[in-house]
Amino acid sequence: METNPNQPVYQQPPSYPPPPPGQPTQPPQKKRHGISCIVLLSLGVIFTALVLFVGFIGFLSTLRGKVALLEVDGIIVDAQDLVQELHYYANNPSVRAIVVRLNTPGGSTAASQELWEEIRKVRTAGRPVVASMGNVAASGGYYIACAADEIYANPASLTGSIGVIINYANWEGLTKKVGLRFEVVKKGEYKDIGSPNRPMTEAERELLVNVINDVYVQFIDDIYSARRHQMRKAYFAHHPEAEDSETTDVVKQFLYSIADGRVFSGRQAYEYGLVDNLGNLDDAIRRAGILGRIIGKPPVYKKRKPLNIYDILRGEVKNAIRQVTSDMPELDYLFIPR
Repeated sequence: METNPNQPVYQQPPSYPPPPPGQPTQPPQKKRHGISCIVLLSLGVIFTALVLFVGFIGFLSTLRGKVALLEVDGIIVDAQDLVQELHYYANNPSVRAIVVRLNTPGGSTAASQELWEEIRKVRTAGRPVVASMGNVAASGGYYIACAADEIYANPASLTGSIGVIINYANWEGLTKKVGLRFEVVKKGEYKDIGSPNRPMTEAERELLVNVINDVYVQFIDDIYSARRHQMRKAYFAHHPEAEDSETTDVVKQFLYSIADGRVFSGRQAYEYGLVDNLGNLDDAIRRAGILGRIIGKPPVYKKRKPLNIYDILRGEVKNAIRQVTSDMPELDYLFIPR
């Protein structure tokens, strides 16, 4: 048979030796891609399931509800951070009730009033608030507690100290010893009232007394508006011979009689109608759960703020400023044991 010289000649591909024993063979490319897709798909399914599960748990938690804890500690200088935290809880749908934990001797009159007013607004919006007293909840601390639906105190908690105070230092004797003299240029007779560099005049003292009396009456009026029913009950317990027709006047006079700056133990405050119940923080949380219609033991929620250098410095600056300005006149609802 003749062959065409132009026709290509078929050549059998060379045979390669098999790989040595123990050396893995390379899997086909398509098989590798298939395994990768299965792994990625499985991870996606697991991640989606976890997200749905966490969301479902959060949904159940929202349905059940929580009790938020707002802590008021130390001397009250500024209420801004506390008010913001209170609003955060009030706008959280999972929070059914709020417990205000007080461990404070009070502080600035305006700051105490701000927090009092905001707690009242939260209550008006339908969110129950329970106050719980720790070691001390006096003066401005008691003022804030009166904004709550109910007040709990430990039998040995220190509270009361209903009053207003202004105190400042007089450096006149010290400055004379060191030969230091301050010159003041002013327009207005009372512009430098409370100056630490000279004695207070009788006219200045009378003016400050009038200011204190006005702020004191505000304190009394807010306590009476919040606790008149409890104090009426306490008044008749102490004065069973009193006539019911005179209740309004005599109960307010009863409040004035104990609002002279004195402090009370929690048990004494309960007897005078200043608090509603004797109990600790857990008791207050359980009561808040009942008021918030939470079934069973209520979970407690506390907003955790990240601690950073700015917050630390801001807190230190506030304390430093208060130390510096403590020698200047300032209205305080503050218990100062001296």
